[in-house]
Amino acid sequence: MRKIAAVALALTITLSSAPPAYGLEPPVIDPGATPPDVTGPDQPTEQRRKCTAPEKLPDSNFADPPWGNTYLRVAESHKFATGRGITVAVIDTGVNASPRVPAEPGGDFVGGGDGLQDCDTHGTLTASIIAGRPAPTDAFVGVAPEAKILSLRQTSEAFLPTGMQVDPSDPNTSPTAGSLRSLARAIVHAANLGAGVINVSEAACYKVTRPIDEKTLGAAINYATNVKNSVVVVAAGNTGSECTQNPPPNAAVPSDPRGWKQVQTVVSPAWYSPLLLTVGGIGQNGTPSGFSMTGPWLGVAAPAENMIALGYDGAPVNALPGQDGPVPINGTSFAAAYVSGVAALVRQRFPQLTANQVINRLISTSRHPGGGVNNVVGAGVVDPVAALTWDIPAGPATPEYKTNELPPPPPVQPPGRGPITAVVLIGTGIALAVGLGFGARRALGRK
Repeated sequence: MRKIAAVALALTITLSSAPPAYGLEPPVIDPGATPPDVTGPDQPTEQRRKCTAPEKLPDSNFADPPWGNTYLRVAESHKFATGRGITVAVIDTGVNASPRVPAEPGGDFVGGGDGLQDCDTHGTLTASIIAGRPAPTDAFVGVAPEAKILSLRQTSEAFLPTGMQVDPSDPNTSPTAGSLRSLARAIVHAANLGAGVINVSEAACYKVTRPIDEKTLGAAINYATNVKNSVVVVAAGNTGSECTQNPPPNAAVPSDPRGWKQVQTVVSPAWYSPLLLTVGGIGQNGTPSGFSMTGPWLGVAAPAENMIALGYDGAPVNALPGQDGPVPINGTSFAAAYVSGVAALVRQRFPQLTANQVINRLISTSRHPGGGVNNVVGAGVVDPVAALTWDIPAGPATPEYKTNELPPPPPVQPPGRGPITAVVLIGTGIALAVGLGFGARRALGRK
């Protein structure tokens, strides 16, 4: 049976007027580009595809905990924390709330809802892995089962811009609702709503030779992390037509140990590390998932294959609809969900830690791979019990990151005392942006 990967959701991007970059460097943050806290879509949308629902593989048995929970010792971690008192914002396709996934409305950037409408299944699955409640009928439980889930619907493959023509022979050629601009606004909104953790299981991929304008996204992440003290956790992304795998670092260039100069495909928002924590995927044998995008921004890894989650009715599911029947649930989206749950546990147990210090604890206590940090799993697989119990230095309160300096405000002259200055504009420059639609992969993407 052919597997299906719940790939990172496609996003609309905009070309930059900057020259092509050959040899990538980490992005520079412009705090002045922080977008306003405004909900709603970038443009009018309409539902053009039927909603989907998760399924169960034949002969499924949910009497045992999901393998990812066992691998990470989630049950043991609950002796120390359960996520109580922590709000986790899920910026995704929305969440269909149920007693086992009691999500609360956080806003809608796709249509006219409140964030509690999921037409794609992705957001509901993600939220359940983060904070699904237990039940006597099965062994499923989320990583932080007492955390509060805040749902922000920011993307959906079922919705398209109003009037957009779709190729009936290839519906994946049209972009989904959602863009880097709306993602930036969603992050600001989630941070302002008090989210201690923000989960973003989305990614946009583009070539380094075609840079895009995403200043508002970088500024939004900086705002969430350094101003509002939110831990931002994002998926590494999955390989696909737009997401071409990156080569490893060049050992002949010791000055570039993480291989920034080797990057060919930028993954956003993943590349904003260390302002956020980027999560790659592993399989049941502990080896890296072949579909997990690599890069110098990788922070940690977590289970990403053969996932078990909760469906719309709160019952366990382990499959998505495929062309030839139900297929297993895979994707770094769910690895990010696992880590967001662990971040919620850490925030409860160590409330004095800043967002950067929470990320430092998650990285420092991970199961480090042989040879040290790498671009495939970062510092290794996250370890919830170690993150909750090890005695380690807190680390810096804020991450070291290159930012553009904001100019000081002009001096204010008292009324009637200052000189009158005439300003003549002798020329203006206008930067033009060209909309570039991704060949959007399906939000629960078919490989």
